[in-house]
Amino acid sequence: MTPVPRSISSARTTRGDFRRPDSTMFGIGLAVLGFVAFVATAIGPVGDTGLDDDPPVPTGSGTVNAPGPDADGDEPPRAARPKPIPILDCRDLRLDLDADQREALATVGLSRCAMPFGVLLAADDRMPASYLELAAAVLAEMLDQNRDGAPDDAALVALLQDRDVAWLAMPTDRRDWERRQLPRLERVLGYDIVIPAWWLDVRPDGPDARGRAVTVEEIHHFITQFGLSRLHPEVFGVEDWTSVIARETARAKCVFWQHPENDCPGRPAEIPGDCSDPNCDVVEFFQQVVVLRAGMKPGWRGIGFPETPAALEPLLSPEFKAALDDPAYHQLRSPLRFDYPVDSTGRTARSETPDERR
Repeated sequence: MTPVPRSISSARTTRGDFRRPDSTMFGIGLAVLGFVAFVATAIGPVGDTGLDDDPPVPTGSGTVNAPGPDADGDEPPRAARPKPIPILDCRDLRLDLDADQREALATVGLSRCAMPFGVLLAADDRMPASYLELAAAVLAEMLDQNRDGAPDDAALVALLQDRDVAWLAMPTDRRDWERRQLPRLERVLGYDIVIPAWWLDVRPDGPDARGRAVTVEEIHHFITQFGLSRLHPEVFGVEDWTSVIARETARAKCVFWQHPENDCPGRPAEIPGDCSDPNCDVVEFFQQVVVLRAGMKPGWRGIGFPETPAALEPLLSPEFKAALDDPAYHQLRSPLRFDYPVDSTGRTARSETPDERR
């Protein structure tokens, strides 16, 4: 099940001039989903992913901290609930897609789209609906953590909306994706961050903790590399080792962090590959730190990486923690709820007419 590395150095530069990292594809990658020995001995059971404790869902009269009535007996206004994110046929004209992008997605069988705040997420027709709904909800929640229906950082979202630079894909068949679907889509879309069925370990009863952890990781990678890194390169840059998060990764390397594809003195890599460049190593380290500090459990842990927030916190530098805790950067500070509203009932497409295509 180990994902076959896609050649990076020979890959074309995307339309946004981003190159694929000199490693296997981003993500839960190689270790968790394909290397059973590493999962068992180095990162703990896969079933230990997701939230430390599922957050309670407020219901009925027993809701914790429910708003009390005003002096005149009227309840104060409640916070606005965000509108559900629609999942539509990618040919639906309500979606902000170019005609050639609609055609390419439909042609290769990625015809179900969600665009939370204008950010493209497209799924293979064979991907179970519950997994697409989860990914749409996670993307929306990470961009709208206060759940007011508007992105927390409009400038960040504006970068992520640029489909010529990057987008999110949910393929189901690795051979079909690499040989047929991706070559066609690369002509009209930028870099693909994938949340694929072969990493999700798709189950008939819907996403489990592993599926949630994979989804969170890949979406976090997408936001980091193609949003935060471009918006705040001095803090979140991943193209070299000069940013705050890159320097922290270098400081942690071979001390309390080792990617399983990378060598450390006296501790060689455990699986084939190379994740030594910052656009791989920094992105992986940063995701695990953010997820663990937020009270969730990463889908896998780097070699030597702490298992609890309490063990991690004293190992991090004051500069790094100050950046993560700065509200201006909207980093995750609490577990995701995985319940951002999604509407999958509007799949009927309003497709382009022949006149509109012309």
